[in-house]
Amino acid sequence: MRRTVLPIAAILLTAACSSGTSTTASKPTHTPTPRATQSSRPAAAPSHSASHTTKPKPKPSRSKGCGPERDVIVWYRTPGGDDSAQVIGNYNVVSCQTTFDELRKDSPTGDGYCTEAAWADENPGYNADATVAKRLKNVQVSVGPAC
Repeated sequence: MRRTVLPIAAILLTAACSSGTSTTASKPTHTPTPRATQSSRPAAAPSHSASHTTKPKPKPSRSKGCGPERDVIVWYRTPGGDDSAQVIGNYNVVSCQTTFDELRKDSPTGDGYCTEAAWADENPGYNADATVAKRLKNVQVSVGPAC
């Protein structure tokens, strides 16, 4: 039987948008934060509505941006799931906190979890869209007991 693997961003957005409530008081495994992302997958064509109003774009908290932009690859291992990865920016666009700092603070630490991050330019040719993502080289952050 073939399992369908969703990108971690889709899983996090689904979890963040669900309206269900839980009766158990457990710590969330990961808190999604807004950041610029990049993928080699083609983007869906924009849909146009009858309304032609323009929404304002969010601005970083610093007038000149958060600092030099550099891509980061984040690799994930979750219990019972395939290893996955995604390419994201090196700063949270709202708070200008570094991706590495946020991963240290927000990554799951339960049994079977591992989150690793490395600079994309130090992993040339890395395929973040692979069905089972390979481990990273020159890891900058490693969180979780399954690392």
